[in-house]
Amino acid sequence: MKLFSIGLILLVIQCTGGSLVKKITGVRGSDVWIECMFDAAKMSQDKPVWWLHCENSDCTKIQHFIGGVDQLQDRAASRRGRVYPDKLREGNASLFIENVQMSDEGHYECSAILTDGPCTTIYVLTVLASSEPPQLTEALDTRSFTCSSRNGFPPALVTWTGGSGMNYTPDSVTQHTLNPEGLYDVVSKLTRNVTEEETICCTVWNQPLQEHKTNCMRVTPGQETDDQHIIMMATLISVALFILACVGFMIYRYFKGRQNLATKRERISNCSNDTVIVLIGKPEHGVPSLINSCVYAYKTDEPFKNRAGAMRHPPHYAKPEEVPLTEHITITRALLQPEDRFWTSERDSYLDNWRREAQSHRRPFVFVHSCIDKLTAITKDEIQKLFEDVKSVSGSYPFTALTMKSFGNADELKCFFKDLGSKRVFTFHNYTIQKHKRNAKRDEEFLDFVNACIDEAVDTELEMVPLTR
Repeated sequence: MKLFSIGLILLVIQCTGGSLVKKITGVRGSDVWIECMFDAAKMSQDKPVWWLHCENSDCTKIQHFIGGVDQLQDRAASRRGRVYPDKLREGNASLFIENVQMSDEGHYECSAILTDGPCTTIYVLTVLASSEPPQLTEALDTRSFTCSSRNGFPPALVTWTGGSGMNYTPDSVTQHTLNPEGLYDVVSKLTRNVTEEETICCTVWNQPLQEHKTNCMRVTPGQETDDQHIIMMATLISVALFILACVGFMIYRYFKGRQNLATKRERISNCSNDTVIVLIGKPEHGVPSLINSCVYAYKTDEPFKNRAGAMRHPPHYAKPEEVPLTEHITITRALLQPEDRFWTSERDSYLDNWRREAQSHRRPFVFVHSCIDKLTAITKDEIQKLFEDVKSVSGSYPFTALTMKSFGNADELKCFFKDLGSKRVFTFHNYTIQKHKRNAKRDEEFLDFVNACIDEAVDTELEMVPLTR
């Protein structure tokens, strides 16, 4: 069987004037990243950059920036796709669409006004959907077989085969139905007089994806004997017992997992030492969302709240600077400048403040970096200077938190930060304003992170206390 899967669809278009048209294909449920590039040297601060999404000649502006400032911020929660404002100055107006759906199909236009004229790129997004595995059933009274599969696009092709590869498809009847989600369900029925024991298979094909899924059934001629009834009943009982065992194990795992989470939350609640967790990072690297995620994972009785001001832009993105987690634990942030020299330009003010407060609070430090952002030579040099300065204040190198862990090379980044001396490197998918359905595994990751910071605060304090005889 030939498997074909698409995780992240990437289109790179360099706009050099005029209009280009490109066809894009995405898979429902995957992520689509469309990079629209233009000459940043020809871009003025007051000139706009925007995106249009058109369906049946009805166009909607989904992104609009002037001077790097989002002009559609009031519609941020409802619109599809995201542009990273700090990349615009580099001539990068990339559009990232997460969890693409059938409704995302259509024409997209990326436009920028340059000094030598407008620059527009047009492309068409087509969304395909992988069909569910086929279900195969048999009707003993009519010796007919039914094969069904759901949620495919375009309509799936169904084929039937028998023993020795015989093609039974001409003896079948297939019907496609368009469901409310805009996807196709397919049901195919094969009627066959089985004269000898054989294996009958149905295969569902998605030709554009080059994907096929098969289900087979071993059938015997004539009516069932008493022995067959006994075997069938024994099989059903065995299956029922197996299902009960699986359900019991899942229930045990569920309550055991809840107990483990409760223990980790209790440990955070019992921390009586004043501790300030300092998150250091550039804008758009997930610092506010990481704060929101830690609080959300800890406070299970409260709905998700944007406590740290995620998705805000200057001058409001740095407010509030501190978010309390418990009576004794606070998470604060040091948001650096987006430019290359992000640390050396901020260094003195932060170091003076951290040294003043070092006596009153335990302060574990964490450097936050998005896996989407590639490390340049300048960036690596700035991070190394930052790590050395943090060690001069706290006695140890900071932890590292990598956000957007499925985008970019997280393993390569983990090796880099461990080589710099980071004791622990964590990887996260932050809860966000748009996507915050609670997940026990994600809760556990954030709780482990907070507990590790508590332990680091204690260890750092012990290391900095001189031994006495």
